[in-house]
Amino acid sequence: MIKKIAYTFLIVCCIIVTVGFFRYNPTVIYAEKVPVSAETVIHINLREIEYNILTSFLEHPLSQVDFKKSSTVKEKQRSLLDQIEVPSSVFLYTNQQEFKGFLISDKVSVKNDFIEVLKETGFKEENIGKTTIYRKQQITCLVNNNKVQVLFKVDKSAEVSNELIEALDKEDYFLDDAEIFSNIKKHKSPIAFSTNKGDFFKVLVDEGQLSIEGKLNENDDIFLPFKAGFEANAIATISGKLNTKKLAKILPENASEKFRKLTTLSLDSIATKWNGAMNFNLSSFVAKSDTIVTYEYDDDFNKVEKKEIQNTITPNVTFNLEGEGLCEYLYEKEVIKQVDNNEVLTLMPLFTTYSFCNENKLKFTSQKQPVLNEFKKLDDKFYFSFNVAQYQAKGRGLYSFNNNYLDKVQILQLSVANNNELKATVKLKNTSKNFFLQLLN
Repeated sequence: MIKKIAYTFLIVCCIIVTVGFFRYNPTVIYAEKVPVSAETVIHINLREIEYNILTSFLEHPLSQVDFKKSSTVKEKQRSLLDQIEVPSSVFLYTNQQEFKGFLISDKVSVKNDFIEVLKETGFKEENIGKTTIYRKQQITCLVNNNKVQVLFKVDKSAEVSNELIEALDKEDYFLDDAEIFSNIKKHKSPIAFSTNKGDFFKVLVDEGQLSIEGKLNENDDIFLPFKAGFEANAIATISGKLNTKKLAKILPENASEKFRKLTTLSLDSIATKWNGAMNFNLSSFVAKSDTIVTYEYDDDFNKVEKKEIQNTITPNVTFNLEGEGLCEYLYEKEVIKQVDNNEVLTLMPLFTTYSFCNENKLKFTSQKQPVLNEFKKLDDKFYFSFNVAQYQAKGRGLYSFNNNYLDKVQILQLSVANNNELKATVKLKNTSKNFFLQLLN
């Protein structure tokens, strides 16, 4: 009996693998998909994602299934996905001219009831010039001749204009052999990013972990040479040296004004005086209990003492910056002041932030006498790490947060090597269930 079951399972697996070879290795059509004005292209290989999920089911079938039953009965609604002729892959693209602020998909075939279902799912019909669009929050759909083109707003200030729609209709498209597709063709991955400047990143998924690997183009100097490092056992770390002038140019147009209103400081002045070097570490949280004594009077006017225990939680952080004239500028703007014989940064209302200036180096700490933990140097010029699970392991008072996606994450990491190679990792708490399945739940 056991042999029969084993043989049956083996035959089923062989059939799946054989059929999968043809289903999950379709010819990707690149021509007439992306306009020649596109500067960044994202290729989402839906068949590869499907194959990745299927492989997880074959390797760990029980881990992929959620056996929890919903206690509520939901009224069945028509799904948008059922109205789409799902292609083998989808392209997204953008640029810094007419498509700025949006990620735009190539055209995908849809069924006749697609517009009706759009409205049923909350999309509102609007007219821009002679064109009808369907909008819901950050997503806009253009439907024409049973094809839909989706515009994802990535900049809150961006607007779907008549000029943008006209640009979509008049564009010439890349041919199959365009240089911007060359790296995408070489690497078989569920998702790939490519730019006309030579940047390329591929996304790989191994069960509950997503990895991004790639390389920034040689002329990309947003991350300057630096010896990055981190504190041992830190909850969060940012270490590196940024090109502040270049960073200031790519910020939203209203960022400078918002920064001035929030801090009374000039973003341009900060970008000029700060050389971009920084080391930020969140080591722990410090819990403290204070007894607050107050007095009240009873009905007979007797003085009654009342004691109240006030619990506070303060993050144990250190933030090191470098830059000629940075300290002097902050003194001049009076955001660093003398308070009880201590130099304090006045911009932080949640806890006391102590300031220490030493020539061109500036340190901010949340502790008057911070404990110096072991600092480990890396070979990378930029490093970021956030142990989400460790952060959420305990109640953090004002600093607690809940997010449907971050609640599933164990750790986030990003590093940039001196040769501009970039690596990023998103590791989920559940390492056995497929990443894409967890993202969809």
